[in-house]
Amino acid sequence: ELDIFFAKFDNVEGLAASNPVSINGLKVGQVDKIIPITEKDGKIHFVVKVMIDDTYEFSKKSTLEIFEPGLMSGKEMRINLAYGQPMAKDGDTLAGAFQLSMMNNISSQVGPVKDQLQVVLKRVDSLIVNAKSITDAENQAAIRSLLLNLNRAVTSLEGTSRSANSLMANNDPRVQKMLDNANLATISAKTAIDKYGKVAEEVDVKKLNNTIDKLSLTADKLNSVISGIQNGEGSLGKITKDEELYRNLNESSQNLNKLILDLKENPKRYLNFSVFGKNSSN
Repeated sequence: ELDIFFAKFDNVEGLAASNPVSINGLKVGQVDKIIPITEKDGKIHFVVKVMIDDTYEFSKKSTLEIFEPGLMSGKEMRINLAYGQPMAKDGDTLAGAFQLSMMNNISSQVGPVKDQLQVVLKRVDSLIVNAKSITDAENQAAIRSLLLNLNRAVTSLEGTSRSANSLMANNDPRVQKMLDNANLATISAKTAIDKYGKVAEEVDVKKLNNTIDKLSLTADKLNSVISGIQNGEGSLGKITKDEELYRNLNESSQNLNKLILDLKENPKRYLNFSVFGKNSSN
């Protein structure tokens, strides 16, 4: 027999009736229907109804999550188990969760960082307009250097966002076929596993997030320095000579672009492999 469970979401993009529901990778049910609900204030949310084999029992604290099992594949749902009483019963509503795909995640995170840098750019522009009030020659030269570097970074991040969105939108059949079963937990780096089962170097997706975080912190740091200069404190000279800062600012965005380009051109590298060099069946 089947038990019915519900969960509420603001976004159900890519999810459809009959899509599978799993627990720890094992299919235990499917999506029955998606019900749109419009609130009095006009806000729309969606109630997802799922049918689960009643053989499986789990805590009501568990969450029902929409996720993307492959980089370019359709959405599925999974029950993320939590432990403790009470147990979920037929008809219960579980907490809903929505996991961004890696490409969506890159695109959604790059946008705010790009916006941060554009804010810094505007403030630097303002400093240039008011350059006459800045008597420190070192600051004047530093502002010009900073403006050049910021423009490069913003342009690069705009390219990152466009590339990520384009890769998802184009839905290249070749990429689709290669990546349907890709594991988002790890993506292989520049060296692919060869036919002898040689282990490829792998990078954790968390490193991508850390890269984007560094860009955000860099923007914050620049904002802080500019505030100091506008208040007549400090100098931009030191920060424009900060090699680590510019390495984070420019190389990080360039690396994201290279990753997206490599993903499009060499999708096989981003499949999950076992230690024997065979594709994972999960």
